[in-house]
Amino acid sequence: MTLRIGIDFDNTLACYDQVFTALARELNLIDLSEVKTKQEIRAQARLRDERLWQRMQGMVYGQRMQQAELFSGAAEFLSHCAANRVDVYIVSHKTRLGHFDETQTDLREAARLWMRHQGFFDRYAILEENLYFESTQSDKIARINSLQCDFFIDDLPEILHHPELAHSIKKILFNSNAAAADVTTCASWREIRAVIFGS
Repeated sequence: MTLRIGIDFDNTLACYDQVFTALARELNLIDLSEVKTKQEIRAQARLRDERLWQRMQGMVYGQRMQQAELFSGAAEFLSHCAANRVDVYIVSHKTRLGHFDETQTDLREAARLWMRHQGFFDRYAILEENLYFESTQSDKIARINSLQCDFFIDDLPEILHHPELAHSIKKILFNSNAAAADVTTCASWREIRAVIFGS
C-alpha cells in the first residue's frame, strides 16, 4: 500500500511572516526596524480594527502571495516523499476571493501559481489533481476523510481535533506554540519527517 500524506497549505507549507511584516510596516502598524510573526501582527491589527486584519489577509493571500516562502525543511520533506513515491495531497480551506480585497484577486489561483513556482508539480512530483481548495472547514474535513490519508499535517488544532475527522488518521500538529492531546506536535519539518519516516 502506498503511503498517503495530506498537508494543509496556509501557515503549514506557505510561510507569511515576512510578507505580513513588510505590509505592517507600510501601514505603520510596526516600526521599520521591527520583525514580527504573522500571529503578532494579527493581534496588533485587530486592536486597531478587525476589518484591517481581514483586508491585510486578502492582500497577502492574493496579490502578494508570490512573496510568501516555503517553510524551512518542507522542500526536503517533499523531496523525500517524491523519491519514495509517497502520495501527497494538499487540502486547504481557502475561499476564492478575500474579504475587502479591492483587486478581487483569485486566492486559489494565486496559491496554485505559487506552488507551481516552488516546484510542487515537477520537482516534488505532486499531482496537480491532488490539490484541493475547500470553501468551508467541514468540506475540508470531508475531503481529508475521502482521501483516506494515513497522516494529516496542519497548523490548526481545531482541524486535527474535529469530531468528524477519521480516527484512523495519524494527526501531526505543525506548531511550536501549542500542544494538543492525541496529536503529535512538531515544531519543524525536520521533526515531521522523523515522525513519519524515522530519523
